Amino acid sequence: MFASINIATAIAVIVSTASAALYYPDVQTHLLEHILVDNWGAYASNFSSAITPCDRYVTQTGNAALTSGRTTAAQWMRVLFHDFITANVSAGTGGVDASIGFETAREENKGSAFNDSFTFWRPYANGAVSMADLIAIGTVMSNNLCGGNNMPYRPGRIDALSAGSTTGVPAPETNLEETLVFFERAGFEKVEDAIGLTACGHTMGSVHHGGFPEVVDETFVTPNNTNGGSNFDTTRGVFDPNILGEYVHWTGNKGGPLVTSHNETMNSDLRLYESDGNVTMRALLAQGPAFLDTCVELMRRAIDTVPSHVQLGDVVTAIPAKPINVTYDYSKIDGKLVLSGKIRVLTAAEHGSQNSITLRMGQDETNIALVAEAETGQSVFGRGAAGYGTTTYFPFSVSGPSIRNATSFSVSGAGIQQDFRISNQIFVVQSLTALDGKAVNTTVAVSAPNSCSDIHVRIAAPFTQPGTLAPKISEKDIIVSALPETPDGYTLCGGNIVLDAVPTGLLTIKALQGGTLVDTLLVDGGKAGW
Repeated sequence: MFASINIATAIAVIVSTASAALYYPDVQTHLLEHILVDNWGAYASNFSSAITPCDRYVTQTGNAALTSGRTTAAQWMRVLFHDFITANVSAGTGGVDASIGFETAREENKGSAFNDSFTFWRPYANGAVSMADLIAIGTVMSNNLCGGNNMPYRPGRIDALSAGSTTGVPAPETNLEETLVFFERAGFEKVEDAIGLTACGHTMGSVHHGGFPEVVDETFVTPNNTNGGSNFDTTRGVFDPNILGEYVHWTGNKGGPLVTSHNETMNSDLRLYESDGNVTMRALLAQGPAFLDTCVELMRRAIDTVPSHVQLGDVVTAIPAKPINVTYDYSKIDGKLVLSGKIRVLTAAEHGSQNSITLRMGQDETNIALVAEAETGQSVFGRGAAGYGTTTYFPFSVSGPSIRNATSFSVSGAGIQQDFRISNQIFVVQSLTALDGKAVNTTVAVSAPNSCSDIHVRIAAPFTQPGTLAPKISEKDIIVSALPETPDGYTLCGGNIVLDAVPTGLLTIKALQGGTLVDTLLVDGGKAGW
């Protein structure tokens, strides 16, 4: 479970790595934590918009399909399931690796859910975040934002380069024995776990006449349900236990179209639920609200199923005090060095938002009072009886002697005392670095005794590839040389390159010194950026 936020508990942390552009605690975690935490309001992740409200559907063109009867949150879980279920855990192959993107022509993967989802996720894939990680976080977000309990999320999945060799996804017509074989192959050996995961996955969404006419007949097609969706329960946009009660008590939608289809051959959920005499479904119903915790555990096992060579990282937890877009650059007024950005403070619902915090540069004894921006955000982290957690943003811009030799800055406030390491010896200059179509121009500032001959620049960019909507990451080197300008005593090292195509997402620019990464700058985030 994600660590809870207790704003009354002081936090004293010092970051082990120093960087000029501060993506805290690292680029990958910084980006994924933004998706997880910044849900609504100020600086919200656009990721959340696809499932706000939770019965919304986003098509391949990015428009809301208001009358389609489809549900993006449910489709994201379907994509995860189809990618995961072809795992062979004993062989160490398959699992959540985005191979599903290459497999959409298979009969077992029919429907628009996969390409619609990949189209929405594609701008978020980059050198630090894989499409496979986005598939996993899609299910986490569907759960977290739509009524479920917060699900732990670990990053580090690696995208497959081709379709998987293993086939076989439970379909409406699949018999019970084969269905259980598929689950067992993927690591769900117990029948009750297969039933539980299915019930959790079917607490949202529908089966559609448009994709499965053999399950749902044409009578479901109406002007307000153009794809003919038959819902699993009466709350298709809410992650809740309703599917259990409606099935066990034979009320509402009675477990959905894979239980009640006019075509009995297609009642795969009914065959699975009845396989142990409905013992598991009754036990899940008896759990009451604890069913949501059961779903967290079962779905966590699914999203963490990866090929044996993949090692997932630590759980991404909500960061109480987080630097946002903190970078060194040069003042447009006098050309002097400036450190600017924002500090995001996350507070639990019962504590309300903070109005002020204090910033201090390194060993400088001067406290700089930061004032909150008027607009705040909301997060499922820190939610409680009083509502959602609150994110508050504190902008700052600091120049002068205090930043020249500072190796850290500190932030303090109610319940917060945190230090962040920084370095201004070598940094990618944000105002002098840009992506324009396929053209990349970058400038790195170095202070003595460093020189441009010490610096190596490497970029990573996502590009379209055949066979899937998931991008492929390509790395290229840029040769830099000294420029005539020397702002505020720094040497500027400039270089450029023309890419083969326009990137589909964030461009990652890395400055290296002797093979050691000294700074990273993310360029042109578009809808996926801050």
